Amino acid sequence: PLRIRAGGAELSFISTATTFGTATDVTVAELSIESFFPADDATARALAQPQNAISSRATPTGSS
Repeated sequence: PLRIRAGGAELSFISTATTFGTATDVTVAELSIESFFPADDATARALAQPQNAISSRATPTGSS
């Protein structure tokens, strides 16, 4: 999981990646979308509250 420290809390996310297209379809051969979802109830609650928006100072866990 991706973990981010923000506002004194640690937010935890899981991700899923989807790739579109086929080997013969050049227009979408490299199109991929990665989505992140809350990995636990605490993260889901934090994201549901507008006043707890992630600040630009959020850093991945383990980064300085």
